[in-house]
Amino acid sequence: MTVSGERRRFLLITSSGGGGHLRAARAFAMKIRATHPDCTLIEADILTDWLGKYVGRLFARMWNASQRGGRLRTLRLLSGGIPTLDLLFRPVIFSKALVTITSHNIDTVIDMQPLGTSAIIRAVETVSRTRRKRLTVEKVITELPTDFTVHFFKPIKRLTDRDRKFLRLVSTPPLSDSGKNADRFWMSNCGMRASGVRYEDFPLRKEFEQYRRYSAAPFPDMVLRIALHDQTEKRLITGCVRRGNGKIERRKKEYVVSIRPADKVSTILLGSQPTETATVRYVRCFIEMEGKRKRAGVRHLLFVFCNADGARPGSLMKRVCTAVEQVRHYPHHLTVIPMGVQGAEVIAPLYYRSNATFTRSGGLTAMELISVSRGEIRIHSEVKGEADQETLSYGMPAWERGNALYLRKIRGAGFISPDTFTTGCAGYFNDY
Repeated sequence: MTVSGERRRFLLITSSGGGGHLRAARAFAMKIRATHPDCTLIEADILTDWLGKYVGRLFARMWNASQRGGRLRTLRLLSGGIPTLDLLFRPVIFSKALVTITSHNIDTVIDMQPLGTSAIIRAVETVSRTRRKRLTVEKVITELPTDFTVHFFKPIKRLTDRDRKFLRLVSTPPLSDSGKNADRFWMSNCGMRASGVRYEDFPLRKEFEQYRRYSAAPFPDMVLRIALHDQTEKRLITGCVRRGNGKIERRKKEYVVSIRPADKVSTILLGSQPTETATVRYVRCFIEMEGKRKRAGVRHLLFVFCNADGARPGSLMKRVCTAVEQVRHYPHHLTVIPMGVQGAEVIAPLYYRSNATFTRSGGLTAMELISVSRGEIRIHSEVKGEADQETLSYGMPAWERGNALYLRKIRGAGFISPDTFTTGCAGYFNDY
């Protein structure tokens, strides 16, 4: 739990299951500090701070491991277990929220994750009654609002009328093509009218706001500074990039990558906890497809996001580099650039500049792509074998499917898997 600043007092509740909630919370915290520079901002992770190192961290580790392994059934099971967790840990969450609110004399509670909604509201209600201080919970939906956002919506719909008086829902507008107007959408999913929902813009980090302004401009010359975390990463990336012809300068703690307007740029970022086997298979697909291309005049840069554990035996970065090094007849116009964990100063320009981004459809990722991406968006599916777009849409957790369908509607996003890459992306390799 972290505390900063003075005067007006905010409690910002997030969750370390996945990375989207944390990134959205950081963006929201920056917005609060910009508006209230002298405020006190208390940030609490409901898993690690309130549920403790055993239960909370175990749940976070299981969630993140399931994402890395592409274990769809486990993710669905964990998500479906939120009502049970709410019931089991209601006393703990209530007491932790109550102590935090009272001890820090909180004025505003902002909740940006799906767990413990009822318990947090009851704590706020208790403080309001005992201290005669009117408080509410601002529940910020960090997914695109669709009928599939059930992990956020179900606990809200189950609230009593009394509890709902202490809730202020904050969201982006839902799509209006499902035969429902806004009132019907919110009533059917949350049991409340649209008038009870405050619409706000996406919770974007400042780096994404910058590239949002560039959306209509031609691609400029760009320089990316890829952070290096240790000597193992440095050695692995050096061996990988030397097989291509990209303009890359190695420095002590970073790689500097120059991107020309004529370069083709692709990005593979399968979530904050990248799905490892699928990432490696996509890299192999890229190498194979570029090897078949007859005209090799255009330089192709492929940025591959890996985990933070490059030194671990069998790490994703080592697997990606091995896949590159094992190719005997390597297409030298393709430069594969694996990376460890990077900040928004790298992700934002890559989303903006990439001719195609291969990704998963977590809520904040979808919002960032909508805001700055100008290229193709291909959303990863865990469906095996050849499949059409409709079938592929079922190869992701329900909330990600909702985000993916939202992206398809407004940005023309397509669904992809390693097994459908050759047929689904043939045009991408033939158009330059």
